[in-house]
Order: sequence, then C-alpha cells, then structure tokens
Amino acid sequence: MIKKNIFVVLLFVATIVNAQLAGPKIYSLEKEHDFGQIVEGALVTHDFEVLNNGDAELYLIKVSSTCGCTVAKPEKEKLQPGESTKIRVSFNSSSRSGRQKKYINVFTNDQENTRYRLSITAIVVSKESKNNSPGTSAKISVEENQHNFGTVKEGSVLPWVLKFKNIGDAPLLITDVQKSCGCTATLLSSNELQPGESGNVKIELDTKGMKGKKSRTIALTSNDPFNPRMIITLFVDVQK
Repeated sequence: MIKKNIFVVLLFVATIVNAQLAGPKIYSLEKEHDFGQIVEGALVTHDFEVLNNGDAELYLIKVSSTCGCTVAKPEKEKLQPGESTKIRVSFNSSSRSGRQKKYINVFTNDQENTRYRLSITAIVVSKESKNNSPGTSAKISVEENQHNFGTVKEGSVLPWVLKFKNIGDAPLLITDVQKSCGCTATLLSSNELQPGESGNVKIELDTKGMKGKKSRTIALTSNDPFNPRMIITLFVDVQK
C-alpha cells in the first residue's frame, strides 16, 4: 500500500511538471538593446529575435510600447514550436535629450508570460555636443548575422565559422558570447581586436533530439557603443 501511494504521488508530481513545461513558451536571448549614444533627431531601429520554445503554437496577440516615440511591429503573429520571428523596434529621438529607456510589451498566450517585456535604451546628445567630441570608438562588423544549415538528419553536429572585423578606430573588446541553448558550442578566436583586425567564432550546433524547423541564437557582447550586443541567428530543418 505504501509503495502504491508513493507511486501515485510521483505520478502526480510528474504530471504537474509536464503540465508546466507544456504549451507555448516565448523566449528571447536579448531582452534589452542599448543604442548607445545617438544624435537628437535620429531615427534608430533594432530587431529583437523571439522564438517559441514550447510545444504548442505561440500567438503574439499584441505588441505595444510605453511611448509614442517608439514603434514596435512583429514580422509574424503566430509561431510554431521552434519557430522564430523578429520584432522591429524604431525609436525617434526628436525633441529628446539625455538617457532614455523605453519598454515594449508583447502580449502572448504563454500562460507564464502573458506580458513579455523588452526594452531599449539610448543616450541622446545634441548635434553641437556630438560635433565637439573627438572621442574614438570600436565598431564590430560581421559578414553574416544569420546562417541557414538547411535540411539535415537528426543527430548531426553542424560546424560554421562566424567572421567579424573591427572597423572602428579603437580596440574592440568581446566581453561575452551567449547562446540560447546548450546544443550550441562556441570558440572565440580572440576577445580583443585592434582597428582593422579580423576574428571569428567557431560554432557547432548539435541537432540531437531536435525535429522540424528550428532556430537558435548567439549574442556577441562588445564595447561597440552603437551595437553593444550583436545577435546571430542559426536556422536548421531537422529530419529523422
């Protein structure tokens, strides 16, 4: 009787855990983007990559911002499990100055994230102060910000090399490389590049346990004041 009761309890707990993991799940490796220093009057844009990490269709019911100076629009409003989309956010700095932080609310059918919040920040300076500041800065440039591995067999380990370059006039420092899942391995050639130097990140995507169309992301964090967080998206279609 005791063993039977223990089994019933364990089955009940497992059922609760599975229920918590089921359903649509919104996820983004990048929840905040810093535009750095921009000149008053500039219109800047950024694409947030969001994906459905659940096992049911995800609905982006509504996307709104906390300020009329900020406009946000998703490319897709319905995402199948493993599918991703971009939410393009535009910020108009006209008539603004100093540090700015604006929020974007994404309303979904994810029961744990019915309101998923993204944000953007920027420091708005006048044209005069920008022209009078002689400072130098690093600037990262990548050959591709997305890569499609195509159709592969489940269990394949897929290699790819992301190449980037410092096109600024100050040393570029890569301070972090983040991945959206443990299925992705990365190896950075160097975390510091002088102006004009090139580097790379060796990437391996392990498709074990995957099925269907999937997308994963990698984020490079650097001291580039205008693009401090570069997002790279990987696509693959996994077949048995």
